[in-house]
Amino acid sequence: MKRLMLAMVMLGIAIGAMAQRPFNGKITRSDGKGVRARIYVVGKDKQTMSDGKGRFGLTDIEADDTLEIVIKRDTLRIAVEGRRSIDIVWDMERSEYVAEESEELMNYGFGYVNRRESTDYSSGISGDRLRATGAKGLVEAIQMCYPGLRYVNGELCLLTQNSINGSSAVLVLCDGMEVRPEMINLYDVKEVEIIKGSNMYGFRGVNGVVLITTMTAQDALNRQR
Repeated sequence: MKRLMLAMVMLGIAIGAMAQRPFNGKITRSDGKGVRARIYVVGKDKQTMSDGKGRFGLTDIEADDTLEIVIKRDTLRIAVEGRRSIDIVWDMERSEYVAEESEELMNYGFGYVNRRESTDYSSGISGDRLRATGAKGLVEAIQMCYPGLRYVNGELCLLTQNSINGSSAVLVLCDGMEVRPEMINLYDVKEVEIIKGSNMYGFRGVNGVVLITTMTAQDALNRQR
């Protein structure tokens, strides 16, 4: 009986492994230092974040998928082109990159995925949509576009979330930096995304995360045209 149960467990693990394929990546600067970034799969509800060493993991990436990598105010779009892993070296000064497949990254299997992958996030709310509400500030505009978010005692909170860390406040990040949302000018915002809690942000993200991306100088110029 024990042997049968063990065989069933091993079979379950094997089936799970076949059902998902790990895709590991790494983003470093020209000097070898890791880059923290948000990584999206274009056209799919799938995203993750790189760690302090620039490492990230996703599952079930298709040969024709495209990755969108957001590094502060820069956005890179990199076609997978059949690669089973991706090692990216980013030149900050030139905003250029080199992307190659890495056998070393492939050998880590599910090591870089590490439950950081998330599919539970809202579609982006554009800055134009937020401004179209006629709201006086960003917090009011977000609430008008996303009714499940409330401003309670000076904190943004998701109605459906239960706190396990003594606070019900969501984590608010602007261009990767933690901020108070009322400090952000509504007219500087390019997009806002709301995540309903995710392990990829550690315990700070269990109550939800609000990701704010501001416009670059080029974005602002294009908007004026």
